[in-house]
Amino acid sequence: MLRRATDGEIPAVAALIAAYPMQLLAQSEGWLREIAADDGGAVLIWDRGGIDGVAVLHWAYPGVVYLMNLGVARPGCGEGREFLDAVQAHVFGSMGAHRMFCDIAFDNAPALAAFAKAGFVQEGTMRECWDRGAGIWVDCHAFGMLAREWRARG
Repeated sequence: MLRRATDGEIPAVAALIAAYPMQLLAQSEGWLREIAADDGGAVLIWDRGGIDGVAVLHWAYPGVVYLMNLGVARPGCGEGREFLDAVQAHVFGSMGAHRMFCDIAFDNAPALAAFAKAGFVQEGTMRECWDRGAGIWVDCHAFGMLAREWRARG
């Protein structure tokens, strides 16, 4: 089940994100609380009996949602696809977005494959767009999906 995070769950969301520093953009509890409280964003939890995944969304432009983070608690256990499907349904259904986009580090092969399989289109490469720390900048691939593409997948 996909649901909004409660304020009390924000520390656990931040901890899950922090557990994957090479794949997920670090987000402080304060920043997550701001996103969760703002009409322009959402912190979502994939709940299959706990915090099994998190998604952080932000309206980048009218009708356009930026998927800032999407991560599962147990990578490789087969839950990611169903979670990503639920996030797409939320963004294009409940939120009524026209477009959703994200960026994925060039070396995050599982995420690159998952988003391509879910129907996202690789739209380009952003050179040295993410500082992983210690001055290590990495390229990210931009992925996007339009509502009509999501609907056509049925």
